[in-house]
Amino acid sequence: MREACRTVHWGIVGTGAIARAFAEGLRHAHGAELWAVGSRSAEKARRFAETFGAQRAYGSYAELAADPDVDVLYIATPHALHMEHALMGLDAGKAVLCEKPFALNAVQAEQMVRRAR
Repeated sequence: MREACRTVHWGIVGTGAIARAFAEGLRHAHGAELWAVGSRSAEKARRFAETFGAQRAYGSYAELAADPDVDVLYIATPHALHMEHALMGLDAGKAVLCEKPFALNAVQAEQMVRRAR
C-alpha cells in the first residue's frame, strides 16, 4: 500500500444497490476515493463509474483486482460469491472489505481468514 498520508483508492466489486450505497458513502469519507469499479458488464461498470466519479471501470472482476492503483476492494456481490471475490482480492495483494454475510459457512470464513494472514 502507498504511504499512510495518501488517499486510499477503493475498488468496488459489483454494481448493485449495496455497491451504490457504499459509493455514496465514500463521497463523504476523508482520505478515501472511489478509484475503480468492476462488473460482469463493461457497460454497467462504465455507468456506475460515471455516476459516482470512479476513475476506471472494468468489465470483469479480475481486471479490477489486477489494477495496481487500487488499495482496497469492497465486495458487494451476491452472498454466494463473497468467498470467490474476497480470495481473488487477497490473492491480488489487496485489502478486502466484504459485505455481510462474510461467508456462507464457517469453513469458508476460515479459508478467507487463513488466506488473509
